[in-house]
Amino acid sequence: MDDDSETRLRQKLSFLELPAGPIPGEWLDVLRQVAGRVGELEARKEYFRLLTDSGRVLIWVSGSDGGVDHFNKPWLAFTGRTLEQERGDGWLEGVHPEDREACLGGYREAFAAREPFTLEYRLRRADGGYRWILDEGSPRHDTGGVFLGYVGFCYDITERREAEDELRRSLRETRILHEALDRVPSCVYTKDRQSRYTYANRATLDLFGCSAEALQGQGDDAFFPPETVAWLRKLDLRVLGGESTEEEVVVRDPIRGHRVYWEVKAPIHHDLDDPEPDGLLGISTDITAQKEYTQRMEHLAHYDALTGLPNRALLLDRLSKALAQVRRRELWLAVVFLDLDGFKAINDRHGHQMGDRFLHHLARRMGARLREGDTLARLGGDEFVVILVDLVGPEAVDPLLQRVLRAVSEPVHEDGHDLCVTASLGVTLTRGEPGVTPDRLLQEADQAMYRAKEAGRNRYHLSGSPPDSAPGSRP
Repeated sequence: MDDDSETRLRQKLSFLELPAGPIPGEWLDVLRQVAGRVGELEARKEYFRLLTDSGRVLIWVSGSDGGVDHFNKPWLAFTGRTLEQERGDGWLEGVHPEDREACLGGYREAFAAREPFTLEYRLRRADGGYRWILDEGSPRHDTGGVFLGYVGFCYDITERREAEDELRRSLRETRILHEALDRVPSCVYTKDRQSRYTYANRATLDLFGCSAEALQGQGDDAFFPPETVAWLRKLDLRVLGGESTEEEVVVRDPIRGHRVYWEVKAPIHHDLDDPEPDGLLGISTDITAQKEYTQRMEHLAHYDALTGLPNRALLLDRLSKALAQVRRRELWLAVVFLDLDGFKAINDRHGHQMGDRFLHHLARRMGARLREGDTLARLGGDEFVVILVDLVGPEAVDPLLQRVLRAVSEPVHEDGHDLCVTASLGVTLTRGEPGVTPDRLLQEADQAMYRAKEAGRNRYHLSGSPPDSAPGSRP
């Protein structure tokens, strides 16, 4: 073996204590084999170093004492620190202060148990910012099973954590929103493009009598009668076409009864750039009580509370319309002002409650004696007004007035008493002449009524005629 070959052999096997003199010949074959094996190991070591340093995964390796003695180039590039700075526990300096204790505790606990571990912590980057790291550590052993330490692979999961945080925030906000909507008395719900329910608040579920799970995928036909389903579907189609709607929806159901809902619907767009809605949002408020209250108020504004007859406001409206009608048809119209004779005595003798019942009974009887199209109104107290329409002439009014007088004079039986009154009627006739107004007609009829009382009561008096010039004015 020449000196140059022996020198190279000594360099490769520098970790061995070889004799200072020439290497014995019987050693050379063995030493060459050892040198070849050492070369192969170094080549593999360089291969794995290149492999770990060329990727983006941060890798660390610890010894059996727990101290980390190696970090790959991506780790050092990420932290901006040297290998010497990171070795041992130096790497912990880059862990976020809020995560350091949990990170170190998790590492030591796993190290003591010789078990794999997974940690998530924030690690400071070279620019000073922190990134979330997923650290997966595994124990390593030699071929004989002897524990050598740990190797860890670390991944930047900042985007994933941010997405998870955003998802958690979104879920939290959704939960808060749902909890808030569950406290709303109105029905709030969403539907897909096939008008199938995808969400409903507590008020909706209570109305339908089902759970949120049972509601999923159901249509209106599971909860409403067919005519309501058809109307709701029309509204849904308008909204799914991009329109917002506000409509009253009447539900007639044998179980729930007659209900009125104020239905507000708007399209839902998951992609704001897509003009086609993905579904709809609906808010349905039960306004049955409000509608009934409004109807009662409207009724009270136009009808007498005791008798249910039209009051003065509705009377004037109907009289205006009747005047316009007689002008078109060239017929006659009569306005009759009616005042009861003897009603005060009933109140004084039997009390106001019986007097009210008497007026209610008498109003029903008088209304039944009139023709369809005529109007009986109460002005208050014991004063009434009758509008007689479509009269062919003045002579047509007498039989109608006689009918009214008879209706009033017939006894009313209340609580074992026969209550009797008569009426004094003041009548004015018109064909809708220019200048004639409802107020003027009422005034003329009122004055004629006083003439009837002066003439002896229980009769009618035509406006403009002498007090005793109305033959047959008694019933």
